Amino acid sequence: MTQLFPRIRRVAVAITISPRMIAVLAAAWHFAERLNASLFVIHGGAPDAQKETEFRDGMNQLEMPRETRIVWSEGEPPDAIVAAAKKEGVDLLIAGALEGKEVASRSFLGAVARPLAKRARSSLLLLTRPQVGPNPFRRIVVMTDFSDCAKTALKNALWLAEADSAQLVQVISIHTPFMQARAESCAEYEKPALKREEEEQLLCDFLATAPPCCVPVESKIVDTTTGFAACDFMQSIGAELLVLPAPENIDGAVPSMMDWALQVIPCSLWIVRES
Repeated sequence: MTQLFPRIRRVAVAITISPRMIAVLAAAWHFAERLNASLFVIHGGAPDAQKETEFRDGMNQLEMPRETRIVWSEGEPPDAIVAAAKKEGVDLLIAGALEGKEVASRSFLGAVARPLAKRARSSLLLLTRPQVGPNPFRRIVVMTDFSDCAKTALKNALWLAEADSAQLVQVISIHTPFMQARAESCAEYEKPALKREEEEQLLCDFLATAPPCCVPVESKIVDTTTGFAACDFMQSIGAELLVLPAPENIDGAVPSMMDWALQVIPCSLWIVRES
């Protein structure tokens, strides 16, 4: 476990008054405890006595430390939360996914969670079904782009798998017919696509860099034409958490690997950004 322990020391949870507030608070507190990290609350809005009373009542109900701070940040909620997290030097920001109405058995990120996923400078954990009681992640999927950040994402996922006594960690790489056609063409691209056999070898080499873990780890290349198909794959194996490496340039276009997960969130989502 020592080799796997993430370098996460400051955890914040973004909350607002909602039916899920207590559950989000509880899940964030339990997660911070696993990390032996400090936890404080961020609210995207101006200081408000009535809201503070409700926040404190929720913390007291969960028997959270009385000294837990509430950071108020004025402005549009996503921008205000991101600004407060940056100012406070947060390593991990936790929030409810606030998914909208399900359509064809798929859930969609809410109006605050989606911008957070694109703009947060820290790692971000979005919870789709937070619970007040213990709610370990039993089946964890790590999607890799073979970057250094993906190695950190895998290491974090393995730590959590051991901490939660998970059943399985599945490491996947997405491969599409378009990528195969690009790889087989003679055209020049800024970043050449990989043939499937090349990707298989990369996936094998990637797993070889992971530290030992007592939880079974499997790997798979998912052949798909759309992100929805990748979502269906994760639902088919009962994934409860998807771990993604953050793109290097967060201000640029969101990579397709990450974009579909933000459009249709298949389960709780941990976007890992290297500190």
